[in-house]
Amino acid sequence: MCRCASPAAVVEPPSPPEKTFTDVITEYRATFMITDLKVTTRRGYESVLESTLLPRFGPQPISRVDGAAAAALDLDMSKRELARATRNNTQIVLRSVLRFAKSRGYVADRPANLPKLKPFDEGILEIPSDEQITKLLRTANELHRRAFALMVFAGLRPNELRALRRKDMKLRREGGAAMGGVLGIREGRSHGEVHTPKTGQREIPIAPQLAPLLALVEEGPRDGYVALNKRGKPWGQYGLDQAFKRVGRRAGLEEWSVYCLRHYAITSWLRAGIPVHVVQRMAGHKHLATTQRYVHFMKQDLEEAARRMAQAQGLKEESW
Repeated sequence: MCRCASPAAVVEPPSPPEKTFTDVITEYRATFMITDLKVTTRRGYESVLESTLLPRFGPQPISRVDGAAAAALDLDMSKRELARATRNNTQIVLRSVLRFAKSRGYVADRPANLPKLKPFDEGILEIPSDEQITKLLRTANELHRRAFALMVFAGLRPNELRALRRKDMKLRREGGAAMGGVLGIREGRSHGEVHTPKTGQREIPIAPQLAPLLALVEEGPRDGYVALNKRGKPWGQYGLDQAFKRVGRRAGLEEWSVYCLRHYAITSWLRAGIPVHVVQRMAGHKHLATTQRYVHFMKQDLEEAARRMAQAQGLKEESW
């Protein structure tokens, strides 16, 4: 009689424990946030993770952070009367984390029934007048004036201004005087880190009003920065805004942000008759709709001009 041993039962290896929300965030920070997010976006996402998402979901299995959990979070934020933008930003970061979890195979699919993002009104554009800009530039010292003029006449974003180097500046001279040229916008600088501009590299003509101010720093190391603070260093993350507030107080712009200078530049290009698609490229707008906001603002100018003309011209239709 055969006493052969019966085949051993196959033992399945235990399934690895499910990732928690914190586990996923650890990987998300070490990979996706570094490779796919710009510096400023990364900062914003970190704030949402630390202040809201990790305290709320940290130890929970990632599969339990579903549409119902996201909706409950949004409801709690609504009860606390948090702004729509804050609620939207929280949901945007959460969606990004859940997409990442799906890409890593930690969940079968992104949860259904996630809360819809809330519509909110776009802010009103702050467009200073020519008189206000003139007063601001006259009030500013030489260093402030150069920085402000780069936003007023070239429409630079603050991070692009902080990163602008002499090698990106090509001045054109006529009779020995700087009369124009081109600025190459190739980098941005945010929180001390250099990155590509928000919507890629671009070139901007140097306006005749800006050229003499740039000529003063034309000489020097090619890698030297064009806009410097009083310590001879590139502007820090908040230095330019603080300088604008100080000078703006004396120029009647104390309640405005430094971004109003960029808004002024874009509007002035449109008023000069530059085609809107060209202004889009000069401003570095990803979408034409962004540039169109300035066109709509100018329509208000025209309506106001028509109203004033009607008041100033006393002729009645029946008189002629």
